[in-house]
Amino acid sequence: MKHKNGQAYLFLTPFLILVSIFYVIPAVLTIAMSFTGLDSSFVWEFNNFKNFRKIFLDPNTITIVRNTCIFVGVAIAATVVLDLMFAILTTYFIRTDKYSSIFKSILMIPMITPAVVYSVLWIWLLEANENGVINKIYLTFKDSEPINWIAKYPMQIVLLATILTSIAYGTTIFSSAIKSIPDNQFKAAHVDGAGEWEIIKSIILPNIRYHIQFIALWETLGLLTNYVTILLITNGGPGIKTEVWALSAYHKAFTDQQYGYGAAISLVLILIVLVLMILLNKVMQKQNER
Repeated sequence: MKHKNGQAYLFLTPFLILVSIFYVIPAVLTIAMSFTGLDSSFVWEFNNFKNFRKIFLDPNTITIVRNTCIFVGVAIAATVVLDLMFAILTTYFIRTDKYSSIFKSILMIPMITPAVVYSVLWIWLLEANENGVINKIYLTFKDSEPINWIAKYPMQIVLLATILTSIAYGTTIFSSAIKSIPDNQFKAAHVDGAGEWEIIKSIILPNIRYHIQFIALWETLGLLTNYVTILLITNGGPGIKTEVWALSAYHKAFTDQQYGYGAAISLVLILIVLVLMILLNKVMQKQNER
């Protein structure tokens, strides 16, 4: 038995070393850094809870929290609804794998496109002059000046760009879950005279409720820590209209070179994510018990 355990530890050692180097040690350093005034001078001077007090005293914190709540809340709701809609459409209504696969492949394009290329495409489409694609379409129907779409509708644009990259994953998960539902349930419902909406409400949604919970949790955690699309399209602007919590940590650490302060913002975000995970797991457990 000891020999077998020794072999297991031997095989696990490289993995544990890599995890420690790339995850554990950086996490410990981030926690330590959040209690320092580390800046461009790279002098480690501990300042206790000064960074955390600074977060709560910052007048922009309320706006950033509100932006984060709007961004995460709207994106999750829209993503889950669209995932369900496309999954039911391509799995229940379109039974031919050929056509449903083509549709799902189209949904995959935003997800597999590199973030920089994807964001540049959005900036090109929404260019503020008459050469912008959206402005060209707009000016053909209305005689007016070109619109700076990104400046006028920044949050709407980053939400749309983010949602489009999230649809494919949830749609694939939900489609697989719907395919696993026994056909006799659908046949029995049709024999009883149930309509399509009744079948969706009474058979499909109850059978995939755990998958819905998983996608909601996955998207929540991903969106709270996601800032790349916002960074590349609006950089948090104009002003701080699209500045979210994770992007604020990036700006403080790498733009303003306030590394200790940026680490403190990141640590607060990590704690929020942990609390949300615990709460969501408890809510899901209670729902499952019912």
